[in-house]
Amino acid sequence: MRFANKFKKAVLALAVSASVVSCLREQAPETYYTFLDDNIASFLEKNKSDFSMFIEVLQRAELWGELQTYGTYTCFAPTNDAFNDFLEEKRIEKKRDRYTLDSLTFKECDTIARTHLLDRCYYTTDLVEGAFPSPNRLDRYLAFTCDSDSVSGRIYYMVNKTSRILERDDTVQNGVIQIVNSVIVPSTQMLPDLIKGDTAVSIFYSALIETRLCDSLVKYKDDTYPTPSYDSITTGVKYHTGNEYEYAIFPENRYFKYTMFVEPNSVMRAHGIKNLEDLKRYAKEVYDESYPLDAGLYDDEPTDRRNPLNRFVSYHMLEYYENYDQWNVTNEDLVNTNFIREEWDLEDFFETMMPHSFIRVCTPLNASPSGIYINRKGTPKQNEYRGVLMVAPSDMKYADGTPVIQDALNGMYYYIDDMLVYSKEVRNGALKTRIRYDCTTLSPDFVNSGGRNRPGTDQCTGMLDGYTKNWRFTKETLCSVRNRHQWFWSYEGDEVILQGIYDCTMHLPPVPYDGTYEIRIGYPVMASRGTIQAYFGSDPTDMSPTDIPTDMTISGPDPKIGWIKDSDLEDEMAIRLLDKAMRNRGYMKAPASYRPSGGDVFRDLNSMLRRILTTQYMYAEGDYYLRVRQLLDNDNAEMVYDYLELVPKDVYASDEGEDKW
Repeated sequence: MRFANKFKKAVLALAVSASVVSCLREQAPETYYTFLDDNIASFLEKNKSDFSMFIEVLQRAELWGELQTYGTYTCFAPTNDAFNDFLEEKRIEKKRDRYTLDSLTFKECDTIARTHLLDRCYYTTDLVEGAFPSPNRLDRYLAFTCDSDSVSGRIYYMVNKTSRILERDDTVQNGVIQIVNSVIVPSTQMLPDLIKGDTAVSIFYSALIETRLCDSLVKYKDDTYPTPSYDSITTGVKYHTGNEYEYAIFPENRYFKYTMFVEPNSVMRAHGIKNLEDLKRYAKEVYDESYPLDAGLYDDEPTDRRNPLNRFVSYHMLEYYENYDQWNVTNEDLVNTNFIREEWDLEDFFETMMPHSFIRVCTPLNASPSGIYINRKGTPKQNEYRGVLMVAPSDMKYADGTPVIQDALNGMYYYIDDMLVYSKEVRNGALKTRIRYDCTTLSPDFVNSGGRNRPGTDQCTGMLDGYTKNWRFTKETLCSVRNRHQWFWSYEGDEVILQGIYDCTMHLPPVPYDGTYEIRIGYPVMASRGTIQAYFGSDPTDMSPTDIPTDMTISGPDPKIGWIKDSDLEDEMAIRLLDKAMRNRGYMKAPASYRPSGGDVFRDLNSMLRRILTTQYMYAEGDYYLRVRQLLDNDNAEMVYDYLELVPKDVYASDEGEDKW
């Protein structure tokens, strides 16, 4: 290729590993250059013979001036050859035997330009399979995958599966340039239409149509969302939390986004399912057993949420937009440094669009095959339930071998390698566990706004009352999703912050089966915290106090808590007796599975605590709410919603006792 030959850059040939992300962890600093005398604009100008059309698009979109100034950008730069191919596909007529951009409107140029710009700097050597961590200027996440040449075995990198990075990680003063061989064109289809075009999932798609659940996947932008003030979406609201001063930046728009898990026809056939009627029979077997009181009552009403096929399909649907590398923490430094993975699987929990149901998503250390599993139960040493494997994006291929385009305008879908069901076995087996929600997953808006997984900066994500699903809070409450840092005293490095004279009510996630549950919160003790009163009930307007108020400024050694470090106790029996004494006071030590920046595990830190807010009998199909109210007359007091635990009695009061992880 003329452009590649001009630069004559070395390409490192590597064998493709069987690991899902191995080729994306490859380090090859010799494959990129540094141009410290240039910014993005001057770099493109110096190579105008290759980028003149991209330059024209940037200028017509009125973004050229930004790229001449200070900043931190990732710029995906399509070559002139890429634009010629793009215009040919659009069937634009040539002028004097060449393509021009004259036919493109300002809006089209603006869309192209913003698609190719990210407001943070990302190198391919820092990424794993999934997506670039921040959205582009159109609030769309760009997928990042790798593949290899079938002849040479050379690894190459893809953006949105269609644009190949020709020259990668060229560093300039204001960011990094990734040179691509085609114009990046994100899908404008809604999620159901994208799935419709994939013949490999036709059986599942027929069920999506039969139940009319496709109608639940067509929303995109909330037109009722009141756009915050200019200062709120640019400068943000400055606030103090812990030891840091940060800014809550409020999203300019609110988007509805979805994820679907889909069994390909080949998986269906392995279970004897060849058509829609077979799938109906399969769903009836599963859900008549799981919901015996509904058996036979709604079989002829596919749009009823209690219909077996409706339950089957809706359990595959989530109101969260999650790229492959965002289900669990995948930042390599944070994972390897902060988690005790030898004893505990990385895991998170998410509600599905089937009423009163959820999934457990984990990335085990030693699973075979490696990858991300749904409803797996076990430890790295022992697997009780295998669960369902989420197929990695690079392994999703159409029948002709081309990559599956899985990213729609309002969501994405994944193949899975087995049948995903909320069966009696799953509910009473794989989901009989300590359910620990990272609080940034407790509202789809925390995720879809980009708040969860936001990389470590001083920018957090502010939330508006009435536009944060599952949460309501008063006008005196500042609610913000805090960015993720490796060194934060926070589980998974992020948290939800409430500040002010806060008063917040949360719709609790469901439980898998009827029974007695402990409801706990985890938090770091700090002098800036407040004193909270918690309330619990099935009616958000009529709730009862759970216990005496919790002073979140007192640390473990206080007599009200009675914390003593394990190593300061005589033996295992003494540790157990202390744990019991703390539980009697309503407290627990924090988990032993996490250690900020590789230091002491949370369990060994007297400032990391779990508070047992209440113990309640809960029904699997019930709705429950948790309210927290700040009691101090202090506008700057805060509460950290770090993680929430819903723990069934047959786990915390089992004969072997609850594990410390």
